[in-house]
Amino acid sequence: MDEILLGKCGYYCGQCPDYIAGRCSGCIKGNKKGDCFSRDCVIEKGILSCGYCQEFPCEKIQKDPKATLLSPLWLKWKATRKDI
Repeated sequence: MDEILLGKCGYYCGQCPDYIAGRCSGCIKGNKKGDCFSRDCVIEKGILSCGYCQEFPCEKIQKDPKATLLSPLWLKWKATRKDI
């Protein structure tokens, strides 16, 4: 896995149809401050991705459909499983 293609929300850009088709250059290169909540938050906290955050999955990432490409159902399940 190429770490530069790991989106800050945890989604792997290398599997994204837009990235593969050349319509997006990935989370880091394709976005700037203000484009993505998850990207800005993770960079501000100095961590690799949301999965490394003690608050993951936070309320914002669970309720804002533009905060991540991760499955809302998975995020809801993960919120109930803080032990893993």
